[in-house]
Amino acid sequence: MAGVKVIVTLLAAALMFAGAVFGAQDRPRLLGAPVEVDDADNDEGFQRALQFAMVEYNRASNDMYSSRVVRVISAKRQLVSGIKYVMKVEIARTTCPKPATDLQNCAFHEAPEMSQHTICDFVVYTVPWLNHIKLLASSCH
Repeated sequence: MAGVKVIVTLLAAALMFAGAVFGAQDRPRLLGAPVEVDDADNDEGFQRALQFAMVEYNRASNDMYSSRVVRVISAKRQLVSGIKYVMKVEIARTTCPKPATDLQNCAFHEAPEMSQHTICDFVVYTVPWLNHIKLLASSCH
């Protein structure tokens, strides 16, 4: 009899766990929680934040060439007292010397020793209605 109670208890616990896991998909997200930027290439706010991060990166870099984004690895948006964008991008050195004004028309170096691909994490805070933008964090490796 004790064995049946244990099996029933374990079955009930498994069903409750499964319900919690599958039910979580239908729950609304927490207000203010970071969310994925669905289409980073076409999200105007994200692109402005990314462009700002790259201008700041190039300004701080001692490299004589400008770098630009090769690809976006991850992009998140968080609604705070403004909008915080958290991004991970791959960047590479271009053939354009600094300061380059139109990075999108700058070709990447073709030689591997010159291209210097790097992964960077940027956090950009923006308050669009106040025209305020700030790079909160920048880390490249």
